[in-house]
Amino acid sequence: MRVKEKSCGTVLYTVKDNVIHYVLLKARDDGYCGFPKGHVEAGESEHETALRETWEETSICAEIVGDFRREVTYTMKNGKEKTVVYFLACFFGQTPAHNPGFETRDFLVLPLEEACKELTFENTREFLKEAEVYIRENANKKV
Repeated sequence: MRVKEKSCGTVLYTVKDNVIHYVLLKARDDGYCGFPKGHVEAGESEHETALRETWEETSICAEIVGDFRREVTYTMKNGKEKTVVYFLACFFGQTPAHNPGFETRDFLVLPLEEACKELTFENTREFLKEAEVYIRENANKKV
């Protein structure tokens, strides 16, 4: 039987000077760059996990936006199958910061094109481009 893990996270954004900026986390040891995410804890919904992990990793209290949801499943180096679910989340008037006792990574807050260059995996670049389209298409609506 294959061991499975599940994580949830956010494609996290804010708007600065009328430009959408995304928050990415970059590992200091191996240079991996991605979105905030982490393991689902017992009794948590996917949204609860995504928002908790975002807060733990960035100190940002975010809000899930609309029905944007993307899922990816892959096999990790240890042979476990992992599914990660991403939601679109926004924040305003906050600055990413480290929470004591949680992982220490560098924060990048970048517009789409620069963020795509930093992301490690193609699937996260695709999620980011889809998020940008979703935000722009829904900018004048209550999503």
